Amino acid sequence: MLYIGESINATIKSVKKAILDQDEAFLIDLARAQVETGSQLLDANAGTGRDQEAEDLVWLVELVQKNVDVPLCLDSSDPKAIEAAMKVHKGIPMVNSISGERQKMDALLPVVADAPCKVIALCIGNNGIPATPEERFEVGRSVVKELEKAGVKKEDIYLDAIVMGVATDCNAGVVTLKTLELIKKELPDVKTVFPVSNVGFGLPGRVWFNSIFTAFAVERGLDALICDTRSKKIMTSVMSSEVLLGRDNYCLSYLKAYKKGLLD
Repeated sequence: MLYIGESINATIKSVKKAILDQDEAFLIDLARAQVETGSQLLDANAGTGRDQEAEDLVWLVELVQKNVDVPLCLDSSDPKAIEAAMKVHKGIPMVNSISGERQKMDALLPVVADAPCKVIALCIGNNGIPATPEERFEVGRSVVKELEKAGVKKEDIYLDAIVMGVATDCNAGVVTLKTLELIKKELPDVKTVFPVSNVGFGLPGRVWFNSIFTAFAVERGLDALICDTRSKKIMTSVMSSEVLLGRDNYCLSYLKAYKKGLLD
């Protein structure tokens, strides 16, 4: 499992304030805490709403990578911000994200085609998020084809089947998991990724929904998680699932994480 730490994101009030105030200590501590709890990449979102996202993202990328030795997941809907951040990023970044929406595809495809990177591709088309697993999968497959034409390797593409909250649609989790099954069956060389925190949004005991949904996704072959690795419940759910599925010989990874105090 590839763990992408979700917490350096300007949609979080405390992070937005830290970016606006250029509070380096806060952001460095947040980056280190995620790496120490298992994050192998860190999401970096600097979209505070002010008209300088490219400058803010460049500043954020440089700050984080001076203090932790992991690649970043460059999270922006602004192609100029992504392009600017890629120029200063050390190593191979992940781009979050591209979709099947024609306008976004045309704007971002030249950016990811020009430099080595991993790409998160959303199963969203011109008509929004498809309602059924089959429609969602077809959108994802079309995005993969476009990325391949641009020179992005299949193994560098991470399809996001779109995780939506079950509070407003009790079938949302089922549709996402069935889409994941289709991707793993029909596009075995393409990776998959879920931002699991979305599924329990708005519900009391949100972490339990996120944790159990994560276990279901791990069983279906999910490759990467965008999550808060500081959450012991999430990490316990993932690592115990991998033990039970026979993917952790002698429980070595689980026991190592437990001894470090990373699990419940």
